[in-house]
Amino acid sequence: MTDGRSVGEVWLVGAGPGDPGLLTVRGREVLANADVVVTDRLAAAVLLGAAPAGAEIIHVGKSPAAPSWTQEEINAVLVDRARAGARVVRLKGGDPYMLGRGSEEAQACAAAGVACTVVPGVTSALAVPACAGIPVTHRGLAQEVAIVSGHLPPGHPESTVDWAALAASRATIVILMGVARLMDIADALLTGGRPEATPVAVIERGATPAQRVLRTTLDALAIDAIAAGVRSPAVIVVGEVAARRDALALEAGPLTGIRVLVARTRPRPGLLARRLRQLGADAVETVVARPAPVEDAGAALVAALPGAGGLLLADADEVAAVVTLLRRAGTDVRALAGLTLVAAREDAAEALDGLGLASVPVAELSTDPLSADPSSTGPAGPAGPTGSSRVLIAGAADPPDAVCSLRRVPLLTDVTAEPDPRIAEELRHGDFDVAVFASSTAARGTAEIYGPLPPDLLIAAMGRRSALACAAAGMRVDIVPTEPGVHPLAAAVADFVVTSRSTGSPGG
Repeated sequence: MTDGRSVGEVWLVGAGPGDPGLLTVRGREVLANADVVVTDRLAAAVLLGAAPAGAEIIHVGKSPAAPSWTQEEINAVLVDRARAGARVVRLKGGDPYMLGRGSEEAQACAAAGVACTVVPGVTSALAVPACAGIPVTHRGLAQEVAIVSGHLPPGHPESTVDWAALAASRATIVILMGVARLMDIADALLTGGRPEATPVAVIERGATPAQRVLRTTLDALAIDAIAAGVRSPAVIVVGEVAARRDALALEAGPLTGIRVLVARTRPRPGLLARRLRQLGADAVETVVARPAPVEDAGAALVAALPGAGGLLLADADEVAAVVTLLRRAGTDVRALAGLTLVAAREDAAEALDGLGLASVPVAELSTDPLSADPSSTGPAGPAGPTGSSRVLIAGAADPPDAVCSLRRVPLLTDVTAEPDPRIAEELRHGDFDVAVFASSTAARGTAEIYGPLPPDLLIAAMGRRSALACAAAGMRVDIVPTEPGVHPLAAAVADFVVTSRSTGSPGG
């Protein structure tokens, strides 16, 4: 994993304000080469898909409602992993040096003799107001802006914010981490002389499909925020510019404002979450099960090879499983010599190509599929069998119709993944509106890892099997499409939400 490096390095990468597309090009490049990713609660979970599949992911997000890592513990894990030779990416919401304690982490690395590089990010202090159509400066209204932390209340001995001076100025005030102190902040600004009618905007979950904007005035801020149920993370803008509604950066879709938990059984980002985002949802993916080679399948695979004409592989995971199982059986891919390797999907073909093995796609098989073209080569000679055997070995993939004889050798099984602390915390908080399950394995894995889900969480299942698995796990199923598939499932969720909103029923 560390390529033999004796000492690694740390990269402090700004993840941007929430929209994965606002991660910088440089940040994405660094993330793609990480051995270890130490991530914040405010960094978009989808960004972790840009890290290598084998990267270690460490969640160190701080939350007032859940156990948190101390800054000293975070500093220590950065240094320890780098000293072990790893490329460590510290993924931080917004910009690492904008109220993000990035400088403390850089100092800890310097003190330990570990190389540390900062990759600036798009700060939420400026980007989130922009996504709400609010310019923090505007000719004739505000020519200066102050960005402050609301983590400590006004008057706290450790606070360096001069609230009285801010109140007396005409500057736009952008407050981060201030939701819990809204009443104290409003009182301090009013006491300092800011007019009661000063416009205020509170932008919750800015730069994401779940963005919500509360517009009010300084004197009504605390009451209106409580009534609206404003929650962190949110950016607070105080000043005349907060009343503006200029061009908005986000387009509304049928699922705008809806947070959807998408349970996956593969580490790669899935099509379902992508489709839900296209419909406006804030789709958060979590892996609840991972494929692993069947423990004792190596001997069965080797025993099935003699007399077979081909091996059908469903995807890249089955390709990796074959390599592992052959190794466990005391052999390697040379044992596949003489077989036609059939790739059911493009990723299987790419994985085989990476091993130097030629393959044919299912769609191109002839009516006599295992009478191979001698011009295609496998690991040790022609890809096809020496005779006209039409026996095909397959794991989970469906064989072509022309195959006369099939030998099934289960290659993969699902292993329950470790719980994601961020997902567990957000489920406790009730931060999700819908959970979607595209398979029975995803439903069972979610229930096993996270236990009973919130009773008001809407449950969507791909089809009959996944719905039955949900019910067996104690989940009430609210949404099932009329036909299975990614697009029908996403459409069913959107239809349910739109109908609920129009009727004012729960879930709208």
